[in-house]
Amino acid sequence: MDLLTINGAVKGQVDLPASLFDQKGREGLVWESVKCYLANQRQGTACTKTRGEVSGTGKKPHRQKHTGHSRHGSRRSPIFVGGGIAWGARPRDYSYRLPKRLRRQSLALALTARKDEQAVTIVEDFELPEPKTREMTRVLGGLNLAGMILLLTDSPSENLKRASRNIPRLTVRAAAAVSAHDVVSHDRIVLTESGLKRLAEIAS
Repeated sequence: MDLLTINGAVKGQVDLPASLFDQKGREGLVWESVKCYLANQRQGTACTKTRGEVSGTGKKPHRQKHTGHSRHGSRRSPIFVGGGIAWGARPRDYSYRLPKRLRRQSLALALTARKDEQAVTIVEDFELPEPKTREMTRVLGGLNLAGMILLLTDSPSENLKRASRNIPRLTVRAAAAVSAHDVVSHDRIVLTESGLKRLAEIAS
């Protein structure tokens, strides 16, 4: 694959590791990884009150018989307005973990799909002279990139992080922290040389 400069010129060629960009696996594994990621982002703080927790009288609404109404024993019943909620949300932990092997395999499957779509770009390592949005915009313009972009480096510098955080279509990640969700939720994957090397080390 072509190795580009930040101006979009071809600098050389790089080999993409087959362990990351030429994988086949079980259908649905990427979906399982994304579902796990999204579940782990949930706060799980939603809470409703049961009939034992809402405010209200404990008095029987009306006598048992001869009223023409159905029998009731409490105004806090879920069938009344202002009553408790039956089977409502309660605080809980939604998080769980996939085995490391499956996480790595799902990442490789997602990267392989992006490569097959011609949506992977390899760029030389670069450093921004100052932490300005215009500097990062100039780099993206030189590479002729559009859509939602995921930039993976070995270790993002402070200048790079600060110059990128005001660009809504750009996400900067350390290669060691990337997930299958990151890959499938972006239109184009941009890897620096050091980021590609770090990914290869993780996959090996």
